[in-house]
Amino acid sequence: MVQARLLHVDGHDCVAATQAAQWARAARIPVTADLDNLYPGVEALLELVDYAISSREFQARLCGQTDPIVSLPIVASRFGCRLVAATLGSDGVLAWDGARFHYSPAFDLKPVDTTGAGDVFHAAFAYALLRGDELPRSLEFSCAAAGLACMAMGARGGIASLEEIEKLIRSGKRRPAAFTSEQLEAARMAR
Repeated sequence: MVQARLLHVDGHDCVAATQAAQWARAARIPVTADLDNLYPGVEALLELVDYAISSREFQARLCGQTDPIVSLPIVASRFGCRLVAATLGSDGVLAWDGARFHYSPAFDLKPVDTTGAGDVFHAAFAYALLRGDELPRSLEFSCAAAGLACMAMGARGGIASLEEIEKLIRSGKRRPAAFTSEQLEAARMAR
């Protein structure tokens, strides 16, 4: 495992995930996490996660704040994550990198089945991270991949090719933004 370029964990077995994250941290391997529930031991795991991307609901459960503009910086500060992000379904994704917010709206698609969209989002983010993409591009790429994954039935039916993802990014219509850049800048300045 210490030969890997990235470790991705979830919270289903926090003891094992925490051990793997400790090994990764010692080897300077980035750790991404997909967390959706307050599993026993999830807080110890979060202390070892570099990129914590979860649902808005997880962030709210973890710190008692439903507004991701409030919850993301709290979680990042509390656990020391390099990036904390909340996937927002049809509103896209909002991330906090410790200094500023990054927002990528979802693409305007008509979903058939959302099963597996979160998993595809995380896989796309890991791919973009390893590819060396900048954070805004990584978030946009992940939103596009997850959106396309919803266009067919089943968890794997809509997994798109790189070409299809890039085409959606180039020419796809975005849904209305849930956050304005002014709103995010004001929130950052208020910190």
